Amino acid sequence: FQTILYLLFFLLGGLLWSPKSAPMIQLFSGMTMSNNAKNAKKMQCQILEPMLVWNAMAAHHSQFVWYRRLSVLFSRYTYINDLRKLSIDAPSEGEEDDSASLPPPLVTIAEEDSMPPFLLTNTQMTALREIILPIGLHHRPWKRIYSLVRDGDSFEGFRKKLEDWNDRLYHSTTSSSAGGGGGGDDRSSTILVVKTTNGELIGGFADGSIVPLALDSVRSASKSCLFKFHSKKEDGNDNDNGDGDDDGSTVDVYGKQTIPSSSKRIVFDATRRILAFGGGVDDGNGGTTDEGFGLCLNDGFTRGTTARCSAFQNEQLVSEKDGVFAVVDVEVWGFVFGQF
Repeated sequence: FQTILYLLFFLLGGLLWSPKSAPMIQLFSGMTMSNNAKNAKKMQCQILEPMLVWNAMAAHHSQFVWYRRLSVLFSRYTYINDLRKLSIDAPSEGEEDDSASLPPPLVTIAEEDSMPPFLLTNTQMTALREIILPIGLHHRPWKRIYSLVRDGDSFEGFRKKLEDWNDRLYHSTTSSSAGGGGGGDDRSSTILVVKTTNGELIGGFADGSIVPLALDSVRSASKSCLFKFHSKKEDGNDNDNGDGDDDGSTVDVYGKQTIPSSSKRIVFDATRRILAFGGGVDDGNGGTTDEGFGLCLNDGFTRGTTARCSAFQNEQLVSEKDGVFAVVDVEVWGFVFGQF
């Protein structure tokens, strides 16, 4: 049967093709274009397996109508395909390639419409990505692992959510790394976002899971940092052109530019129901240079505190003078690797 197909293909091609034929005639002809061996920018791939193409198309029953059957039998693409090397002109000297510098669009894993909205806008997420995330995470989709409004204020429930995420992440990255997938230590990175009753958005980035994988409740997070968002009005810039558009995408980051240090710690204590960044840096005299944790959530996420912390070199993150704030919502974000 394949021999008959070959004969029909080349006979029909020989009748229809000529150097002056239209491109559509060449498309359905059996005559190959010149290999042009001297021109390294062009090469041909010969398949010569019409039954393979036929079976592939036959898998789509509703689409495999009569004219597509003829196309599979007599189309040049069934047997021979040309590959041409494209030459792209580089920008001339002094001319900037704007498209190369554009960041990729940020992607979040969608949730059902009934779920509460994200605390961060896409603009705020993009600002965090550009400022605090390692380059290896810039193309990764964001996934909301935990939401106080969505998942409840149980500290054990919070821990279970993040442990399940760690397990899925481990199995996914183990299978993908076998195929050469990269990612390194960035894979378990997480972002904590807190909204206070005053509407302030603060949080921290951890270069790993904020729920420890070992039994220790305190671990080092040498590349972690703290952040807070503030509006243009807080900057003293109230000029919004009258459109009222203030997306609050201005972000202050603390600890990102400092040298990675083991003094940057994350404390997770399920017994005392505490989740905290920083604190406890020894001043050399048996004391501490810190006024408290850089950011701490306690009492089952009902309230929190923030204070000067030498590890992150931060000011307190909220406007309250004593650094104590009430919590409206908490979110933890992770980054998708492999198949979830």
